[in-house]
Amino acid sequence: MLTRKNILLFYFLFAIILNSFASAQVVFRGLPNYKPDLLDYSFFGITETRDVTLLNGKWEVYSATEKSDKKVSVTIPSVFEGEGEFIFEKKFSLTKKELQTNSFELIFLGLNYRADISVNNVIIYRHVGGEFPFRIDLSRDILRSDSANILSVDLFYKLDSEITIPLKQRFWFSKNYGGILHDVYIHKIPAINISNLELGKTIDNNRNEAKLNIHASVINRSAVVNNLPNTISGLVLKYRVLSPDSSFDYETESQVFSLRRNREKVIDNSTKIRNPVLWSPDNPGSYIVRVELWQESNLLDVIERTIALYDFRVTDRTVTLNGNDFKIKGVTYIPEFSVFGDMMDYSQFEDDIRLIKDAGFNTVRIEKKVPHPYCLHLCEKYGLLAFIEVPVGMIPEKISQDQNFVTRCRYFLSSYFNAYKKYSAVAAIGLGTTYLTSIDAHRSLLINLGDLVKKNTNWVTYATFGNFDIQDVQNLDMYGLELINELPSDKEDEITSLQNELGTGRIFIASATYTVNEGNSDGYVNKYSYEAQAKYFADLIDYSQSHSGFGYFINSIMDISGDYSSLLFGYNSGNIYNFGLVDENRTTNRLAFKVVSSKLNNTENVTIPIGSKKDDAPMVFILFGLGLALLMGVLVNSGRKFREDASRALLKPYNFYADVRDQRIMSAYHTTFLGVIIVIVNALIIGNILYYLKTDLIFEKLLLAFGYPALLKVINYLCWHPFNAIVWITIIGILFILVIALIIKTASLFIRMRVYLASIYFTVIWALLPMVFLIPLGIVLYRVLVADVFNVYIYFALIVLFVWILYRLLKGIYVIFDVNPGAVYFYSILFILLLVSGVLFYFEVKNSAIQYILFTFKQYSILG
Repeated sequence: MLTRKNILLFYFLFAIILNSFASAQVVFRGLPNYKPDLLDYSFFGITETRDVTLLNGKWEVYSATEKSDKKVSVTIPSVFEGEGEFIFEKKFSLTKKELQTNSFELIFLGLNYRADISVNNVIIYRHVGGEFPFRIDLSRDILRSDSANILSVDLFYKLDSEITIPLKQRFWFSKNYGGILHDVYIHKIPAINISNLELGKTIDNNRNEAKLNIHASVINRSAVVNNLPNTISGLVLKYRVLSPDSSFDYETESQVFSLRRNREKVIDNSTKIRNPVLWSPDNPGSYIVRVELWQESNLLDVIERTIALYDFRVTDRTVTLNGNDFKIKGVTYIPEFSVFGDMMDYSQFEDDIRLIKDAGFNTVRIEKKVPHPYCLHLCEKYGLLAFIEVPVGMIPEKISQDQNFVTRCRYFLSSYFNAYKKYSAVAAIGLGTTYLTSIDAHRSLLINLGDLVKKNTNWVTYATFGNFDIQDVQNLDMYGLELINELPSDKEDEITSLQNELGTGRIFIASATYTVNEGNSDGYVNKYSYEAQAKYFADLIDYSQSHSGFGYFINSIMDISGDYSSLLFGYNSGNIYNFGLVDENRTTNRLAFKVVSSKLNNTENVTIPIGSKKDDAPMVFILFGLGLALLMGVLVNSGRKFREDASRALLKPYNFYADVRDQRIMSAYHTTFLGVIIVIVNALIIGNILYYLKTDLIFEKLLLAFGYPALLKVINYLCWHPFNAIVWITIIGILFILVIALIIKTASLFIRMRVYLASIYFTVIWALLPMVFLIPLGIVLYRVLVADVFNVYIYFALIVLFVWILYRLLKGIYVIFDVNPGAVYFYSILFILLLVSGVLFYFEVKNSAIQYILFTFKQYSILG
């Protein structure tokens, strides 16, 4: 019966082929009623002398391959699905007075991916990729006041498997969209302005005194007009530092100085603060630094910035905050909102950060995503230490040693420094996920990137690793462990060994994930249920509390959806990863959220029901197996002719195939009936194996290596729908037999003897006869595999059976062709090798599939 899901699977099967020839239709989505919170002056840098002009709203866009007269209107910020190159255009106006009295910065808070940005047909910036914020100085000579200015963004979006960050093959990353994802605005600042303000801090070991370093640059970009002199004199910088509790109010000023046009002056200042108010998750108070530029009695420019004074350190023994032992009680956060990705309203960002804080966490790890700067602004406000990271992981060895990729990673990090160094909440930066220190290229890459961080920031460095075989890496402060459906207690020996080797304070759980695919059940004894998830996180927190200094990040605060379907979360059309404490809509009624929140906030305990274990073995395997046994019994007892044919086909295949060649009497009815039974048995065995592999992490990563979302979607559907899997694999099996018959018929054109298609058909079907011996196994195979006692022997036996069937088929071919067996074996094996090699070569060229497969083998020590 063709259900809606079956039709959907049929579509996905063809999508795999069509994906190679056509791109998906591009659909733009803008966030309804979106409006940034410009009242948050400190975030947007709005002061008495500075303002912003939003360039959000209506833009025009057209494909780079089409004529510009085919423009359509889109709302910015917006995202689009699909790949391609598009040109976005926006008009903006400036008055003559604004142009003469101001300098301008063009600010993008995030676009994805590569872009050439131009104003009035002059390319002013080339963005090589990445969603991080960046700013561009707008020179007056390209701006105009007598007519509208045209801002153009030529954006190309396509992820690949070797050079983009993130890479195309992404494990449990959120859905990646192209487009201008976040706000675009012009920052209007005075012509003579404070062009740069950097705040630094040092805190003595006793925390009795802090030194605040203020590095400011003043630049004169005044326009060349008759009433303005070439040199501006009488300039002075005034500083004011105000503590969170107003107990410290420090004011000072620089010496008077002059500044010529187009010149810049750097002025450094510092102040000592005794008994500073130190920022912490329990007391998130920040100092306000106000820097003013005066010319005599005229205020020319002013900047206000906040800075959180705290001392976060990582030692071999422990992690400390402000001199006290600090246990990381963290959660990962992957910003996402419905079908808009991380293009969210500012109030939604704030709701998310407040949700994390109210749940009792003290640290947030913005994982596998370039963070929106507003998130970091909110972390400082609400009291959350922020761990940010380069969104790259599962890097194959060959790619990690490619100089272009290394350069791209360094560029990403440098861009992070420029974009995020002013946000005090950032305590650590991650260099990526799922590294393997057994790969020399990974170690080299980590050392390289860590060195860049150490030379430019005081951030703590960390990386997460794909297994427990971790060696010391220079320039790396912390080592993150990735746990999936395993507790630290399950790996206690490995963790203890790492702590002894690398330092107790340097080891932490970077992501503790529990996958949910069963939904709600009556208790936690049912694996992969919401109750089991709650029990898992409760045990994780208990383990951390009983091991001082052992920090963790729960993965994740909420569910997300990705580009790739995931087997471990069951089949769903939206590719939703159900590992969050709350769902995508942020509803807090999940048991895991209630349990974690009660433990972290020391409130009343939440009961987790034990329940009774349910049998998940599908009845469909038993029913199909019994049905096949019945059909086989009917066929065996249909007459002596069939029993004789079957006996000869098994015991004397050469004589049997000779009879087929010589057109001796063969029953087409028996052969077809047998063929139907064989393809169903084959489907039953494969269905059992797929159902067993539905929660196999290695199997999922091997499928992911090919880089085709449709492939994972189809396999996921078959894994979680055993009845439909048997039906579809049966249909595929029938088509496969017909294709094999046609290939053999084509090969027969190269010999002198005429071979009938009917003879080929009989040969193929009867070569597969040993498959019927698997009928009893098909009834119990899933239960045997779950027991995990004889799995290796079962797989080996199935491989032997496959080789036997292949041998029987090749013997049948050379008999009905009446040719030398050696030639058939040689050309058949050559054909199979060329076919397999061709498929692998295609995927390697297209998506570097072999490199990702080898990485997975190395991660799980499959090949030793």
